[in-house]
Amino acid sequence: MPLSKLRPDLRSLRESRDLRRVVFGNVVSNLGTQATLVALPYQLYIETHSPLLVGLLGAVELVPLVTASLLGGAIADRMDRRRLLLLDQIGLVLTAGALAGAAFVGHPPVVLIYALAAVLAGFAALQNVARSAIIPNLVDASRLRSALAINYGLIQVTMVVGPGLGGLLIGAFGLPWAYAADAISCFAMVFGAWAIGPQRPAISQAHQPVLQSVAEGLRFVRGNQALLGSFAIDLVAMTFGMPRALFAVLSVSVYHAGRREQVCSTRRSPSEPRSRR
Repeated sequence: MPLSKLRPDLRSLRESRDLRRVVFGNVVSNLGTQATLVALPYQLYIETHSPLLVGLLGAVELVPLVTASLLGGAIADRMDRRRLLLLDQIGLVLTAGALAGAAFVGHPPVVLIYALAAVLAGFAALQNVARSAIIPNLVDASRLRSALAINYGLIQVTMVVGPGLGGLLIGAFGLPWAYAADAISCFAMVFGAWAIGPQRPAISQAHQPVLQSVAEGLRFVRGNQALLGSFAIDLVAMTFGMPRALFAVLSVSVYHAGRREQVCSTRRSPSEPRSRR
């Protein structure tokens, strides 16, 4: 096979300035999101020393993630998607800022961490829906396939690179700065979305109520066995098959990685008296 056929098709990125803005903003914002996804289980394990409570984080995030994805699709069909994306960034900045503030203060309640993680998961899901709905409006129909491939491919890159950057931030500067980096990274998406024009839905006819529209979509999925099976497998894999929840436990308890003072405190048993010099 000629090497030319293996090269990514970047014509959509070169031809559309608005696509470059949205994709660049998405890459930077998603790097910050991945840093937070590392920081949350790490913070829970440092605070509780309980792998069970760390594992429950995914269950807490699941409901708002699914709910925001379903409602976000219906909302994106009814309002300016650019405005929806900008409003969502405000929520992401405030939530990541709250996590950073709680970490700076020190030892936040576990319930607060769970609550903020759930809200953050919902806003992140809404961002994915709004951004995905915008991209088809930024390129010609002939370039849509390559635009989607570029966007998806770069998201996968951030999912590989982002956790590593999050770990470096925690190790070098401390846990709060990983959350602060997430809040700051959202402004890249704000600038990208602000620079493009309004992204109103193409269909102007009257819509069903939001909940009725969501219910109709779920009925369609239930009636399509192939689609239902695909969604079910993906949901089960994302819920029970992601090993990320164990990374924080392994990094601290097995590899003794992380901030020096935090790792030392976890290695010392609570009942073990400190040695005196």
